[in-house]
Amino acid sequence: MEQTRKIVRRFNELYGKGQEVLKEPDTLLSPTPRLVGLDGNSKMGKSLGNALYLSDTEREVVQKVQAAVTDPARIRVSDKGHPDICTVSQYHKALNNDEYEDICDRCKGANIGCVACKKRLAGCINTLLDPIREKRAYYEKHLDEVKELIINGSHKANRIGDVTMDEVKAAMNIKL
Repeated sequence: MEQTRKIVRRFNELYGKGQEVLKEPDTLLSPTPRLVGLDGNSKMGKSLGNALYLSDTEREVVQKVQAAVTDPARIRVSDKGHPDICTVSQYHKALNNDEYEDICDRCKGANIGCVACKKRLAGCINTLLDPIREKRAYYEKHLDEVKELIINGSHKANRIGDVTMDEVKAAMNIKL
């Protein structure tokens, strides 16, 4: 991203004549731009085997969440938890924000166990993934529609790209 920004700034400086020929890109981040892996490692990744996928079935989500790392100091349900170091808590904050404070309070007060907390998280994730699973199943059965969407999208991108390239060539005084 930063490399692209530098190129755009330099191009506009050289050829823009005080105008913005190319728009400098900006990041689009959610309130949670990065989640730790289910195993508590700092990065979630396919190669690390600690990730959730949009293609996971309900059962796969439940199994993965059940194996997620929680507060290592919390052995029994009666032990008070520390949500700030719990991987499952971070997922609740990102994906189940409405219940996050309640879950944290209950965890700190030893009123909810890790198993129950994980069940709630798995349910929340599956609720989020259900519409995606439905659309995926639909498009897997309608590949002709997928092909048409790709072709139409490519045509639209090419039209926009052609206009941008015309503006770039004009700014550089390149004759066609």
